[in-house]
Parts: sequence; C-alpha cells; structure tokens
Amino acid sequence: MTELVSVFGEIYCVPAAEEPLSSDIGVFYGDKYLWLFDVGSVEKTVGEIDTRGLKTACVLSHFHPDHVGGLGGISPEKIYLGANTLKYIGRGTPVSGDIFLHDGEDILIFPLPSTHAKGSLGLQIGRCAFLGDGIYPAEKKGGAVYNSGILKEQIAKLKSLSAEYFLLSHDPKFLYPKGEVISGLEKIYSRRTKNSAFISAE
Repeated sequence: MTELVSVFGEIYCVPAAEEPLSSDIGVFYGDKYLWLFDVGSVEKTVGEIDTRGLKTACVLSHFHPDHVGGLGGISPEKIYLGANTLKYIGRGTPVSGDIFLHDGEDILIFPLPSTHAKGSLGLQIGRCAFLGDGIYPAEKKGGAVYNSGILKEQIAKLKSLSAEYFLLSHDPKFLYPKGEVISGLEKIYSRRTKNSAFISAE
C-alpha cells in the first residue's frame, strides 16, 4: 500500500516527487467516498492508496501531467475537473461554479482563478483547502510572472473561503496559514504597473 502522511486532522497526502515529477495527492476518507485531490503521475502510486472499501471521488486541479497522469491507476466513480482539463481527460464533471457537498465534513469544490493553469480547481475540506499549483505563476519569456487581473480575482476568491489553512502542491511545507498565503500574493499584486498586464513573481 502507498504510505500516507498525516497533514491536518483526517486529511492526508502522498507527498510530491521529483523523479518522476509527480504532484502531491490529497487524501480524505469521507463517510461515502475516498476523496483524492489530484492523482500524481504514477498509476501504481495512486492505485495502491487504501480505499478502506469506499468508492473514489477525484478532484483534478488542472491538466498538467504531474497532476493527472496517474488517473489510469484507479477507477473513480466521480471526477470533478475544469473545462480545460476535460479536453485532456475526456471524462468527468466540469466545474464552472462552487459545488457544496457533505461527506463526513463540509466539502467545497471551487474554480480558482490562476495564472499557472487555465481552469484550475481547488478543494476545501473542513478547515483546509487544497490549491494544487493554482497560486503559482506562469513562465513567460524566460521569467515567472502573474497576470495582474487574474491575480486580483484569485486573491478575492481565496479571501472568501472559510478555510484556515491552504495546502500547496510541490512545497515541502505543504500546509500554510491562510493569512500568510494571501499576504504574500497581495505583496506581489502591489507591484503591478499600469503599462503591463503582468507582474514579476520575483
């Protein structure tokens, strides 16, 4: 079985890897479903997560292979994804607005405005919200940048969440207080200029 790392309460993860590149996999055991946020890139890794006899529901943050490549290793009953990710995966329920559910905890699947990947999703479970790579910049002309308009929308969305902690993929620390993440993004946004749609991430 794939070993899980305890993150917060009943939330677990399979940590990200570099070789091969694979995202963190968020894991939550609800009353009816095993909830996975992203599936990494290795089919065997995600396929050997203990389901505890539950059906599986997946929320895919975005279409990049290190987040969705492991999907062939499982047979989820439900897949939630953005419309852009649906083009790559070819199946699942596209999410265009907030979806509120309850399965042992209050669950919110939400679109997350993101410079990093169009059509990103986040998943809030109780006091924590998985953001995947959603708050990261994009590479443009050799540098890491944010789109200022999208960043403004993203900050507003993050502020609206009731979660107290944000979980960031590919980050060894993984769990961050909500205020710390928003403060960091606001500092970046404060550097915007009128003559450019982009803000350097550095």
